[in-house]
Amino acid sequence: MLSRRALLAGLSVTLLPFEARAAWPERAITLLHGFAPGGGTDTTARIIAEGLSKVLGQTIIVETKPGAGTTLAGAQLARATPDGYTISMITATYAASSAFYKQLPYKPVGDLRGISLVSESPYMFCNSTESPIANLAQMIAAAKAGKSLSYGTPGVGSGPHLIVEQISQLAGVKFVHIPFRGGSQAVIDVLAGRVDFMVDPPISMTEQIKAGKFRALAVTTAQRFPGFEDVPTVAEAGFPGFAAPGWYGLVGPVGMPDAVVQRLHDATVAVLAQDGIKERLLALGSLGKSSSPTAITELLAADVKRWGDVLQKGNIERI
Repeated sequence: MLSRRALLAGLSVTLLPFEARAAWPERAITLLHGFAPGGGTDTTARIIAEGLSKVLGQTIIVETKPGAGTTLAGAQLARATPDGYTISMITATYAASSAFYKQLPYKPVGDLRGISLVSESPYMFCNSTESPIANLAQMIAAAKAGKSLSYGTPGVGSGPHLIVEQISQLAGVKFVHIPFRGGSQAVIDVLAGRVDFMVDPPISMTEQIKAGKFRALAVTTAQRFPGFEDVPTVAEAGFPGFAAPGWYGLVGPVGMPDAVVQRLHDATVAVLAQDGIKERLLALGSLGKSSSPTAITELLAADVKRWGDVLQKGNIERI
């Protein structure tokens, strides 16, 4: 009798995680992100939310919490109950901002739990076709020769800002940073000749490239990007081994049950396999790509350290 009871007890304990996984989710899930409505991150989040809703059989509510370089959304996620009903889409900008801010009311890596990478995208160096500088090597050479070159980015402490800063450090040159509130204003100033080049995701510059007004100089991904196969990588353009892709990933608050994390991860993989999803992401300038929960956490931690080192080496004051 004792052994039978022990066996039944063991079976009941073993079954609990599977029962919990089968029951979850029982209500709507909030997908939080730190950007304004209508932008690339918001659109990506809504594409993934639509897919997750189909796979999980529950409504996914996309909530925007813009401000302070995505740190407001980061703080909200850190405070959320770790039951899987509040998750977040973070991007490479989250990592850059985490390195840039001196003090945050949460641990940028330690207070979240990875679910999966969603997609990867390049940042692109572009200038006006009116410029005599035709590639990244010529740009570096001009800077070394004493020419003052300015560049536009989405803001101080953004991924593009820190990427150019790292390249400046590697090449031993200086560029003048002109921060904007978004890529559209930078495009206007580059076209007008007020700014020499800009760095942003391709989607903000594709129209001008197709019109022959912008020249794509390099992409920051490790490989050339679909649709821009004639544009070299930064590594090919003179910086061997360099790669600093933009990325989108799903995370939740630390403490989420393993079964819920696995369910969300598997659902994300299923979404990326759905007809048309990768095509919709590619239209936004990103390549659908999943990862293990551990891998997205490791990517975030590596980026936070990388940009922290760049800030320190460049003596760039943090906020």
